[in-house]
Amino acid sequence: LSNAAREVLGIGDHIERMLIRAEIAFKKNSREPLTEISALETKVDHLQQEVKLYLSKLGRRGLNDEDGRRLTSIIDYAINLEHIGDIIEKGIAEQIRKKIAYSYRFSDEGYEELKNLFDMTIENLRAGQTILMTGDFALAKHLMEMKVDIRRLEKQSSDRHLGRLRDGLTESMQTSSLHLDMLRDLKRINAHIVSVAHPILNESGLLGESRL
Repeated sequence: LSNAAREVLGIGDHIERMLIRAEIAFKKNSREPLTEISALETKVDHLQQEVKLYLSKLGRRGLNDEDGRRLTSIIDYAINLEHIGDIIEKGIAEQIRKKIAYSYRFSDEGYEELKNLFDMTIENLRAGQTILMTGDFALAKHLMEMKVDIRRLEKQSSDRHLGRLRDGLTESMQTSSLHLDMLRDLKRINAHIVSVAHPILNESGLLGESRL
């Protein structure tokens, strides 16, 4: 189980690199940082399948309850990382390519909102990686609370963007669908990251059916 968890950490490292490359492309308005994303996503898919196969064989040996829960949490996190890879490759990277292809420019406010959400997402992923290995309760609770903050920031950014549209700001009109799609995808990524905290908080009785 410890070996499997370390392999999943490696998957998380690939995901972090994908996020960083996407953010660099977004900031620099350059396609070049995106070239690595497809290869990284292929690695994530392969490693995730290998980990699931390994753990399924391990599970057939018969595990005690604690190890069984640990096995499930590792598999769940690996699956969520794979979903994140799909969102980055098929969603965010494509949105950035479209922005570059059409020479779209975000408003200063919209750019800052998306940049801040990118930065928060990367930090949350790093926290998720630590939680997987340590089971840190305080960090798990903090990450769950961050999900609420991300939801609030996504709503605020969406509302501000629509306000800029009403004001007729040219940049916002050009990038409207891109802005909203990137907000949605970053919010989805954070929801997948936060899943690593669920087993810890659930065992402590702090996780309700839908929220902390």
